[in-house]
Amino acid sequence: MTKNLLRTVLLILALVLAVSCAGCYSAQKGSGYGDRAMRQLENYFKKPSTFPFSFKYGKTKYTGFGEGFDKLSEEKKDVPDGREYDARFLHNASGAVFTVKAKAYKNYDAWEWTVYITNESEKNTGIFSEILAADAVFKGGSPVLKGISGDLGDMYAPYEIDLSETPFYQSSTSGRPTHGSFPYYNLDYGTGGIFIAIGWPGCWKAGFEGLDGRNTHFTAGQNEFYAYLEPGETVRTPLVAFLRHEGRDETSSMNLWRRWFIECNMNKDTAGEVIKPALCWGATVDGHTTHSLTRTANSYLRHGVKLDYFWMDAGWYVNADGNSCGWPETGMWQVDTSRFPDKLAEVSALVHENGGKTLLWFEPEVVRCDEKKFLKANPDFDPDWFIGTAAAGSWLQGQLVDLGNPDLREWLFNRISGVLDESGIDMYRQDFNVDPAEVWYYNDDYDRKGVTENKYVTGYLALWDRLLEKYPDMTIDSCASGGGRNDLETMRRAVPLHISDYWDGQTGRYDERQALLLALSQWFPYYKLQLGGSDEINEYNIRSCMAPWMNLNVPTMSKDTPWDTVRKCVAEWRQLSKLYYKDFYPLTEYSKAADVWRAYEYYDEEADSGAVMVFRASANEETVKTFKLHADPGAKYVVRDCDGKLADIMSGFELSQKGLEITLEEPGTSALIFITRCN
Repeated sequence: MTKNLLRTVLLILALVLAVSCAGCYSAQKGSGYGDRAMRQLENYFKKPSTFPFSFKYGKTKYTGFGEGFDKLSEEKKDVPDGREYDARFLHNASGAVFTVKAKAYKNYDAWEWTVYITNESEKNTGIFSEILAADAVFKGGSPVLKGISGDLGDMYAPYEIDLSETPFYQSSTSGRPTHGSFPYYNLDYGTGGIFIAIGWPGCWKAGFEGLDGRNTHFTAGQNEFYAYLEPGETVRTPLVAFLRHEGRDETSSMNLWRRWFIECNMNKDTAGEVIKPALCWGATVDGHTTHSLTRTANSYLRHGVKLDYFWMDAGWYVNADGNSCGWPETGMWQVDTSRFPDKLAEVSALVHENGGKTLLWFEPEVVRCDEKKFLKANPDFDPDWFIGTAAAGSWLQGQLVDLGNPDLREWLFNRISGVLDESGIDMYRQDFNVDPAEVWYYNDDYDRKGVTENKYVTGYLALWDRLLEKYPDMTIDSCASGGGRNDLETMRRAVPLHISDYWDGQTGRYDERQALLLALSQWFPYYKLQLGGSDEINEYNIRSCMAPWMNLNVPTMSKDTPWDTVRKCVAEWRQLSKLYYKDFYPLTEYSKAADVWRAYEYYDEEADSGAVMVFRASANEETVKTFKLHADPGAKYVVRDCDGKLADIMSGFELSQKGLEITLEEPGTSALIFITRCN
């Protein structure tokens, strides 16, 4: 065989492999796959006894809605992205009505449900317990479970478990659902697999048990529920969502997940758009005044750096004495007019005039001040809305308010929306710095376990829905001492900017930030990183923080601030930000070590263009590394880095099969390379 013929054969094989691989996730989109999801749900409703839901009533266990139930109604409605179902079943033994609200997605093999239980009788029911929102078996051999940890502990580190050898159980018992645990899973089995997500901003549990290596039993629900229901009372299960994928290629399946998460889960404004990538300044504002904040904003403008958001965190309010205060006091959610006589409106106006938006912090679920003074200063606040002391004995001790009470929610909504309106705020940030579970349990009688939590969770979601109804173009930022409250129900209403408290304000730890960029980007398309503490302002450090939302806090009053470097990196980030909602490809293994290279690629399939971020960590001894990129083997690309060291035209075959060779002469350096298809 001649060299030219051999080269042609190899190129054809490479093209076939690339097209096959590139089509893995795109082939799993489209009406055909949506039809599969609709059939899945409709089969459950045709045979209610097969619905993968279970509970105990008294000593009797029920699986599905077959024997012991009468079907009352079933409705379905087509919506732009799929079909919604509403089915009601009467449970004869208790007189309770079980309502299943489900949805199948049009362009994905994805479906979900939540079950609501309402006592429509005139007397208390017996005891409901062991309620499992999902109690399902997935049929297929060699089950392997993949996921990442939550905030705290081994933050966002990936794991992989062979379920044929050991079962896997996970729970969150603090009341903040993603501290330590992360209720998002990719279960590979047979020739494909399924993503599973649990939406419950409270205490939850999940289990995966391999059955003889051929099937997997999955269960999930509120962590503890043992209660009767009063007449007219409703409780609900967690949301459970499923996205099925073909094949067991992790990269292609993760990109399918990213696309579904963006298209079908992220909150959208009135134009149908998700939040755009954002460059931000942000800090606590205790000690600040209108003058100091406008001076900071003007400094960025004067140095040619346009901010998309101006983030005003804790410390803008007064305490129960009417005096200035800073966090951990939460204040009374009233602006401190001694420092901000304009109630922050002047700051917002300046930011708005220059094309930006403002963000304001609240922690409305905890009153962290003298309770008697708080009640005296707020005579319209009912003391019964306090349900117990959270974080007792610690510096975060405060009174938890009862979000399960609609009157309290109305009071909070009016206080919050009043500040948002008078201050001209564009983005609402809700923090939550205590574990509420102990207070919830304290409020429950022995035969009402889990009820306080259930109503609190439902009320929390209702408060956010009310805010989004009034401000449909507003985005909410979810925070709970960092990334503690990022379950799917929350993520459908918010973005998880503060995915950890761990790095903000600290010096260094850029290995961990780079590792997070590799791991979390596969699961969450949008989050924040921030240039740390008093670190040197250089390309390596800033690039280590180039997330979809980047807080770039630099000394604005110092003559030593390298604004040329800042402007260069901002321009790089602006170009990179166009790809943040495109597909993501890890090019190295996950590692937080200081002696490795780390790299990843974003790639736009429609434009056939992408970007590669490469880091040579501070203790690495290799000067050269080669990375095989995602690219079309039959195309040619302009390959250009941002530091003027690389400018070439290369074939997609070279980039994807042989790889792109990167030289970084010194450890603790980086490269950002854009690949653009030649016309």
